[in-house]
Amino acid sequence: MLKSELLPSTQNLRAARTCAGVLCAVIALLLPAVGQNDYFTLQMNPFPSPAAIDPGGTAAAGITVSPIGTFSETVNLSCQVTSATTGQVVTTPVCEVSTQSVTPPATATATITTVGATPPGLYSVAVTGTSNGTSASAQQDLTILAVTPQFTITVTQQVQPSSVHAGSGGQGVITINPIYGYVIPPGGVTLSCASITPLVTLPPVCSFNKNPIVGVYSSTLTINTIGPLPRAAVASARPWYALWLPLPVMALAAVGAVRGKRARRAWCVLALLVLAGATLLMPACGNTTTTTTTNPNGLITPKNTYTFTLMGVDADGVVSSNTGTSAPTVTLIVN
Repeated sequence: MLKSELLPSTQNLRAARTCAGVLCAVIALLLPAVGQNDYFTLQMNPFPSPAAIDPGGTAAAGITVSPIGTFSETVNLSCQVTSATTGQVVTTPVCEVSTQSVTPPATATATITTVGATPPGLYSVAVTGTSNGTSASAQQDLTILAVTPQFTITVTQQVQPSSVHAGSGGQGVITINPIYGYVIPPGGVTLSCASITPLVTLPPVCSFNKNPIVGVYSSTLTINTIGPLPRAAVASARPWYALWLPLPVMALAAVGAVRGKRARRAWCVLALLVLAGATLLMPACGNTTTTTTTNPNGLITPKNTYTFTLMGVDADGVVSSNTGTSAPTVTLIVN
């Protein structure tokens, strides 16, 4: 009797099995629920308006990685660019993430870098974060504008010496910088000093030793001024003038020994000798040196600070793009 009571009935076994199954199911659902609620999110800000850049330019967008629940794992970040035209992943533009791994909450920056030859069009920039098999991603669009190849001019070496006297000058180096895939045409780029300030009667003059520029991308700029140049005087001391001095004395002695007509002739000769001697001796009393200038008008470049604005035009009519207020300048002081 006691033994039979201890043995469970078929109904009791079924109830126990059902209860155990429900309990296990509840436990199985509760335990992984804690891990499933711990993950991260990734957000990417739009590129600055209008979300478009020129070839050779850069653009940056912020990235935010946030934890959900108790997530505290390291998240690895990567970035890739896809052409909207071809649907292919491209190597240019180049996308770089400022920090390749972060622990949420954290921020980073995705920077897009282009070159002058980057094809224009629409590109999709995607940033992906991964951690222990879990991933999240976000993307933004960026447009590379279609532009005309151009060039700029820069002063890579200022004019030296920077301060000179009238009659002297200085030299500097000018460089051509291609942008948007620009290539110097066969006819070259012609450099010039487009303007000079202040305007004076005889300003400094600029020239370039390679002009037009063909096959190279730099030229030497030379600035010359006009000034005085001393030289030897046309009239200089002539020692042979002194040979005339004894002649009048000799003539007087001859007159004393002569009478009549011959005396009158001798006096005439004496007068001519004295007159000739006086005339020849006059230049010997003047200055021995004079000063002239390098120009026929006798003028020189005034003292001032002169500023030259530079520009270039190639054989196809393309003008250096940094003109106006951004145009390169050089300065020379004449003291």
